[in-house]
Amino acid sequence: MGDREKLAADLQDQVLENFPDKIGCKNVYSNRRACARLRTGAFRNGKNMTREEFAKFLKELKTAKENNQDIDAIVKARENENVYVYNDACFKRIFADERNIALTKDLVNACLNLVGSDRIANVKLTNPYIPGELGYKSGEPDLVLVNERNDGEPCDRISLEVQHEGSDFYNDRLVFYVARHTGNMVASGEIPKLKNLQLVSFQFFDAFPWSMSHNYRHTVQLRNQEHLLFFEKQTITIIEVKKFFEQTSAFAEDRSRLAQWLRAIDTLNREADFSEFEGDPIFKDLRDAVKLYNFSSGYLLKEGMKVMDVVYAEYIGEERKAKAIARKLLAMGDSVEKICAATGLYKKQVLKLQNEDTEES
Repeated sequence: MGDREKLAADLQDQVLENFPDKIGCKNVYSNRRACARLRTGAFRNGKNMTREEFAKFLKELKTAKENNQDIDAIVKARENENVYVYNDACFKRIFADERNIALTKDLVNACLNLVGSDRIANVKLTNPYIPGELGYKSGEPDLVLVNERNDGEPCDRISLEVQHEGSDFYNDRLVFYVARHTGNMVASGEIPKLKNLQLVSFQFFDAFPWSMSHNYRHTVQLRNQEHLLFFEKQTITIIEVKKFFEQTSAFAEDRSRLAQWLRAIDTLNREADFSEFEGDPIFKDLRDAVKLYNFSSGYLLKEGMKVMDVVYAEYIGEERKAKAIARKLLAMGDSVEKICAATGLYKKQVLKLQNEDTEES
């Protein structure tokens, strides 16, 4: 067997190992969930609650429960530490709590850049956190609220979503949410009279790379080829959190309310000096709302480790492996059709990788 054939065989073995569901084996997600075992050990020793540290905390909390340890005491011992705000469960617990409605209104107005009479004011949460309950997280976005307006104006339906990992189908997911929310606005047989839909997505990956756009906040609406607005009642607002902090110098002078929110949350996640925000009553309340003493052990276990989040994270991991294999096969000169068959990627995805590799070379 020549070098090329050996490499191809090795790559095929990786495909069989990493993508058994593509060739009719038992679903890879079920296998991995069934085989997963969480280790016991010390919780976070230092500060700076990152996404990874908080995930580790949740997993170890689950392991402690399996070992019949007192998980309430474990949470109690760390009650004055901050949670990772952008965790799905924590984000909903903080901003879907009716006791924190002032925080939620201020955050939404900041995201949508609403000022004066345009600000949302008459807000009602459609899926509020109920104190004392464990709650339930479906595949819906993290937080949904309705804002009533005066003078017969259509009310606003606002949804907030947090996503850490990007993929080729994430934009599809956002558009699907838009369609789902829109469909739920009108009962069967009624004449459509749509609300203003605002879908806000906090993303830790770039929707628009720095080379394409030097903005970190983007509004996406239906427009024609002359960029004229066709329909103003559907807007996706994308907040590129990662870009905001990667391009520090570019946004150093940004004093917008949204920029203040991003910096305040980041400071709390890092458990850094919060004194510059103490004079703002909203951020002072936020500082208290993110403390672990607001989160019961039951809520953290039930709400913090949902299957939808796990499956999505696993899918992203598998997609990355598939793309890595596809790049190797492209370098070997294999056809796009063969690579699609070997990896399970769509033709559009492989062609995109091919173009990226061509531009880099």
